[in-house]
Amino acid sequence: MISTPKLLSGRTPRGGLGAGFFRQNPETTFEVYVEVAYPRTGGTLSDPEVQRQFPEDYSDQEVLQTLTKFCFPFYVDSLTVSQVGQNFTFVLTDIDSKQRFGFCRLSSGAKSCFCILSYLPWFEVFYKLLNILADYTTKGQENQWNELLETLHKLPIPDPGVSVHLSVHSYFTVPDTRELPSIPENRNLTEYFVAVDVNNMLHLYASMLYERRILIICSKLSTLTACIHGSAAMLYPMFWQHVYIPVLPPHLLDYCCAPMPYLIGIHLSLMEKVRNMALDDVVILNVDTNTLETPFDDLQSLPNDVISSLKNRLKKVSTTTGDGVARAFLKAQAAFFGSYRNALKIEPEEPITFCEEAFVSHYRSGAMRQFLQNAIQLQLFKQFIDGRLDLLNSGEGFSDVFEEEISMGEYAGSDKLYHQWLSTVRKGSGAILNTVKTKANPAMKTVYKFAKDHAKMGIKEVKNRLKQKDITENGCAPTMEEQTPKTVPSPLVEAKDPKLREDRRPITVHFGQVRPPRPHVVKRPKSNITVEGRRTSVSSPEQPPARHLGWVLSGDTQSVLKQAQKKVPGLFLCQRYKVSRRELGTWSRS
Repeated sequence: MISTPKLLSGRTPRGGLGAGFFRQNPETTFEVYVEVAYPRTGGTLSDPEVQRQFPEDYSDQEVLQTLTKFCFPFYVDSLTVSQVGQNFTFVLTDIDSKQRFGFCRLSSGAKSCFCILSYLPWFEVFYKLLNILADYTTKGQENQWNELLETLHKLPIPDPGVSVHLSVHSYFTVPDTRELPSIPENRNLTEYFVAVDVNNMLHLYASMLYERRILIICSKLSTLTACIHGSAAMLYPMFWQHVYIPVLPPHLLDYCCAPMPYLIGIHLSLMEKVRNMALDDVVILNVDTNTLETPFDDLQSLPNDVISSLKNRLKKVSTTTGDGVARAFLKAQAAFFGSYRNALKIEPEEPITFCEEAFVSHYRSGAMRQFLQNAIQLQLFKQFIDGRLDLLNSGEGFSDVFEEEISMGEYAGSDKLYHQWLSTVRKGSGAILNTVKTKANPAMKTVYKFAKDHAKMGIKEVKNRLKQKDITENGCAPTMEEQTPKTVPSPLVEAKDPKLREDRRPITVHFGQVRPPRPHVVKRPKSNITVEGRRTSVSSPEQPPARHLGWVLSGDTQSVLKQAQKKVPGLFLCQRYKVSRRELGTWSRS
């Protein structure tokens, strides 16, 4: 049995893209900087050693020993390693399941490596700083080298979008991990999109959704790790929950035979040995040849309408810059999982829970139902739901680009009722669920009003009758304000006037900077996908889903709702289905 405590990621995401795996408040911008080299003894290479480090008093020997092996994730004598100045990134996971990134730069001949270990996912920033440090080292500018590292190490963690000047020639802008990655600003996504064609990107995306064992092979380390990081980022708002090794060093090749799901990058020089292993049911993407081998029919089993839309969007943005690629995948994720909010159950003085049955039955499409029935068993989905429930029940709430995408009203989980809820939340009114106790947090109150306002719509006619009864019995007519109907713009009106819709979108902080022209993209080779054991795909157009609502009301309100239920087609109470926190938050690894 293979032990994987240092290479697994399994924390619930909070906030930004991958925030659940990032340490939120690291003490320093980086933990340690090392220069590692292969010393030669009698013409033969010995084990890699740390030549120098900063700070000098860094004393975690276990980390230093691990770093030296990850700095050379290939056969050093291999002729395939000839590039000068390759940048790549490996990942180590600490005792708290937080990722530490090893940003590396190979020197000429790949016999030495500069590495910065940091909790901050600042890929472009640290790659730039490594190039500067390598230049200082080559020119023997020790004072500048030491000044740069000392200034960076003492630097308080700046806010996203802030420009930081370390010296006359060293400056950078802090990236915003809450935003979707853009091309060409995001190096990982740019290299991934250039190296892999759309068809293979879709196959890889499907394999990750089904949590397969996945190997990505490439002869260039920078492209290899970029493809791992870039493809994993397209799962947002979900995150890969299993073994995650962007580049595998030679001494850990046995991980390729692990029985659990994994996403592993392997340098081409190691692949001959890997091919001799027992690789059953493994998806293999060779980036150099742009070919993908899979024994599964994962892509064909996904709902065809969602995948077709995703493919068309990717082709449209293939020659443009910006976040179009990431947003195309975000729209697909919203189409798959955006209706999760309809399955949230609110009970008085009880934690908010999630109803799996309501989530699956929300769709009429057979293909979508089958996919979601499988998806609710996956760890990436369970951790996503677990994270949302944690934030709601703790009173923190959440607002991110995924929720914004759902709120735009293009998906089954965000129909006309949801748009009316967005409007009535701002107006405020009497509470139906006045026994629900929440913290003074807008995010919690919106969930509470979500159930309340749906009920309000259903009993509108009953309220009108009560007003008429009051006039008859007391002889008092309603005021002009009471007679004035409270209306909200329809989705069609909002579509014509974008300002109405924008007023309802959750606010997100955008980090903007001038984008240089996209570099010339060499035409990629045609896709050559080997698929064994194909199954027939099932696809059918999605029908407008029936609204599932669940809440607990007082006896009087229940009787009122029963009357309203007869008046409003499609409005019904679904039986409560409680999911314990332990049941949602724990499961055995395969």
